[in-house]
Amino acid sequence: MIGENFKSLFLLYAKPVAAIGRILDAGTVWFAVVAALIVSLLVHAPQRGLSIEERVAIGAAADEAISDEDASGRLAPAASSATRFGRALGRPGLASIAFSAAGEWTGAEGGSFATLGAVALAFLPLLIAVRAIAGFGSFGVLMRSEYLSLLMCSLSAWAAAYLPIALIEWAAPELPAMVALVLFALANIYFLALTALSVRTLTGSGLAFAAGLVALSAVGAIVGLTVYAFVGSMRYYLLSPFLLFYGYRLFFSDVRALGDGLRSRQHLRRQLEIATNNPRDADAHYQLGLIYQKRRQFTEALARFERAIAIDKTEADPHLQLGRIALEQNRFTDAIPYLETAAKLDDKASASEVWRDLGAAYLGAGRIPEAAQALEKYASRRPYDPEGLYHCGKALAALGRNAEAKERFTECIEAVKTAPGHRKSQVRKWAGQAQSALRDMK
Repeated sequence: MIGENFKSLFLLYAKPVAAIGRILDAGTVWFAVVAALIVSLLVHAPQRGLSIEERVAIGAAADEAISDEDASGRLAPAASSATRFGRALGRPGLASIAFSAAGEWTGAEGGSFATLGAVALAFLPLLIAVRAIAGFGSFGVLMRSEYLSLLMCSLSAWAAAYLPIALIEWAAPELPAMVALVLFALANIYFLALTALSVRTLTGSGLAFAAGLVALSAVGAIVGLTVYAFVGSMRYYLLSPFLLFYGYRLFFSDVRALGDGLRSRQHLRRQLEIATNNPRDADAHYQLGLIYQKRRQFTEALARFERAIAIDKTEADPHLQLGRIALEQNRFTDAIPYLETAAKLDDKASASEVWRDLGAAYLGAGRIPEAAQALEKYASRRPYDPEGLYHCGKALAALGRNAEAKERFTECIEAVKTAPGHRKSQVRKWAGQAQSALRDMK
């Protein structure tokens, strides 16, 4: 088990997406925590700088010393940019604290565990909160299903990102301060990139959305560290063993529930792997393919779906998913045979979505009449699906049937407006594209 965890950790340097998949499937939280703590201790062992409290105190004293006003009432020319920014906000030491908090987030200053605490207590909860606000589920449900998985991945990513820093610092203890600052900044960027890949792999969201989510959460973590510094000595009371124990007992059931999502996910994966030992179990391969597909590990997903077809050629779903992967990769010509086969095997595969996907493939391949026919058939069965209505409108517009196309685009926009809250975040883009298409037709 430990050996597998080490392999996954070092695989992050070569094949990050595959490594994240392995961490989610077989990783352990305790290993990620211990690895991050050890790397953090190694990074801060040389004790290069002062603690954030000392830096804030020195920065505030320096601000006071150099911010004397001249005879005209203006700041002295020697005043630092931090002093000027802080004075503009009515708090001369504020900029020093904020800049120190940013340095603490990157790991360039502060205690050994400050950044890891910010990741666990501010960065990840904020990331999940933003997902909840975006309509992907309630905060409580997302915390229970995703928090521990994200914590395991992010701490592993942090250990991988900062391990080279630790090795460099021990090899070159007299590293110039500016060089060290650049290295810490690069390590933090790499950590955020790996975390964005983890979010995409776990949730199946697009990479751009995952990257924006991670960037916003990083800013929130820096704000949290700034507030933490402002709290001053009060934080030691808030983190007293008595209050921590009382809080644990009060929220015991909620804390235990944080691991439910990770445990059930890993248990399902193990059971499916065991089931694939049965040479006639096509469904086990199909279900594993769906897991890989959601994580955008398409090579592994393709292999599983093809294996499921080899075992049972009469099942429509593996053909459908192979077509969807080709469709997502804009390989429209490759997608069409898979989707046609799925439609022949099951006219109502995936709640008739096979006709929507087949129509989209025809549309992408330039086979417009066939696209319109497939999409109109789907729209008659599923008249409230925004994606199907949008593609149908595109096909009708390409045929010059503008009045019908406008009607479909309008129905698409209305379908998004009336969609349930948890689904709006998934279909909102079709309304935007339909509005753009309507503007182009005027």
